[in-house]
Amino acid sequence: MGRNLLQSEMQSRGPRSTTLSLVGSLALVSLTFICNRLRLNLATAVLLCLIVVVLLSIAGDFLSSIVVSVVAVLCLVYLAPPNDSFLVSDPLDVVAIAAFFITSFVIIGLLYRMRKLADETLARVRRQLVEVEELRRRRIAGDLYDDVCQRLTLVALQLQEPNHCDSIAFRDEIRNEVSKIASDTQALAHELHWAKLEYLGLTTSIRGFCREFCERREVKIDFSNDNLPDLPLQISTCLFRVLQEALHNSTEHSGVRHFEVELRLVPDAIHLTVHESGRGFDPKVKLQSGGLGLVSMQERLKLVNGRLFIDSQVERGTTIHAYVPLSSVTDSMRARSRLNS
Repeated sequence: MGRNLLQSEMQSRGPRSTTLSLVGSLALVSLTFICNRLRLNLATAVLLCLIVVVLLSIAGDFLSSIVVSVVAVLCLVYLAPPNDSFLVSDPLDVVAIAAFFITSFVIIGLLYRMRKLADETLARVRRQLVEVEELRRRRIAGDLYDDVCQRLTLVALQLQEPNHCDSIAFRDEIRNEVSKIASDTQALAHELHWAKLEYLGLTTSIRGFCREFCERREVKIDFSNDNLPDLPLQISTCLFRVLQEALHNSTEHSGVRHFEVELRLVPDAIHLTVHESGRGFDPKVKLQSGGLGLVSMQERLKLVNGRLFIDSQVERGTTIHAYVPLSSVTDSMRARSRLNS
């Protein structure tokens, strides 16, 4: 553990490591002076030095933590009897100082590995979010190509037929088809940016999206809601995108055409649910396999301190619960008020 970690840190060390090493060393020297003046025993000094090493390991890197740990050992040797010298007369003191160094080294290694694991997890989540966005772009591109472009091509071919161009019924048919294509294209644009959300609020926007989604996908959505307070745009956008993702996933994988959407004000939170009685799945297996839709919803809710719960069983349907605490709404409104002032 020691050699590989130390080599990696040596390659990435810089001014920050030097600064942290100096700060930690000065703190230990000051602590040694205080312990010496107050005549504290070695056990107390070991505990205080260990606290300094742990705090610096949390804030710093592996190399600076090792440097501070070595400085701490020298300080403890200086404090051990006989006083004011770097000699240790009692073998038990030698054992205590050695135990301190080993313990501090193990703690530094564990903290380093935990930080590395957290960084890897964050990087993996970021990659998954990028993949989600790419999948969404690919789906919209597919809709544009397979639906809109082919229908426009068909209209162009029909216009090339000279025998029908003068027919009133033919012109009405072309006009209706072009109008439908324009509506579907507008719906796709709304999925990329739902401008109504900022001006009409979350409830009205969800109702409008559900209506357009039903017309475009030929499904049925029952939407019910409470009278919600005005929400900050960040929270409204989060819940709206979660709804979009949940409905798209349900439409593609549930095997049913009827969905229920609820937006409720519960004690201390805003609660969004999307329910369908379709195929269902095992949420744990889905999350472990890297379900990008679920990951996207989770990460969006984390940005507003929200939570995602999935209630699903195979062949028994799925209910997605999204909670945003009212404290997040209040904090966001206060931040917006400070920016406006």
